[in-house]
Amino acid sequence: MSPLAIVAIAVGGAVLLFAPIIWLSLWLRRREAAVAEVALGRLREELPRRGWTYTEQDDSFAELYNRQHEEFWSPQQSQFWRPNQPEWQSGYVHQVPDALEVPFVRPPRADSARHVVAGTHRGRPFVAATLRVHYRRHQFTQLCVWVRTPVSRPPVYVRPTVGLVSRINAAIGQGDFRTGNVAFDDRFDVNGPDERFLAFALSPPLADFLLTDQRKSRGFTLFADHADAFDTIRDHRDPAELIPALDLRCDILDRIPTAAWA
Repeated sequence: MSPLAIVAIAVGGAVLLFAPIIWLSLWLRRREAAVAEVALGRLREELPRRGWTYTEQDDSFAELYNRQHEEFWSPQQSQFWRPNQPEWQSGYVHQVPDALEVPFVRPPRADSARHVVAGTHRGRPFVAATLRVHYRRHQFTQLCVWVRTPVSRPPVYVRPTVGLVSRINAAIGQGDFRTGNVAFDDRFDVNGPDERFLAFALSPPLADFLLTDQRKSRGFTLFADHADAFDTIRDHRDPAELIPALDLRCDILDRIPTAAWA
């Protein structure tokens, strides 16, 4: 067989191998764009009705993100911090830093903010966007749906846990903050630098709400002047997803006593 024929066969085989992959990739991209356009259409209908604004890119939100992390971040928080990635994103798995590494872990830093929706919901200012974030040598997209708190307070991190693990950690003195609600303490990890504020924030009504709420939430965080939740959102530009996400955050804030912000 001639060298030319061998080359032709190799090229033909490569085309047959990669053509379906390329076609599938293009099809998925077109489908994603079509779904996004539907979401944007719904958002455009809601903007004037609700007094919201939408900006394709507004890096001032990335600058706000960075300022707040520079002011309120502490090295210990690197053990608890988790990015809330859009459902379609993957590739970043949080690893708890080694104890010797913790003091040297820098806060996450954003360099751009896209698809920024801002306004007021249930009387509370909010902003929602996807940010390109750099953290511990990784780059990924972080979804932020921030609802304003009355004032800035020390960070609070609440995430689901396994009851047995929680009880073992508590028994050896390495557990999280305990609210005294056994059912809640078995199901959720609560961390933060100010135990007095944790005691105020994790009120009995909020603990009961987190135990019984049926929405797909994986906890929440209070950081600087906003609340965010670890929930499942595919496209925050779609009001059908954004409004329930805002409701969840407002429901959480509604159950934090006014005295916590005093």
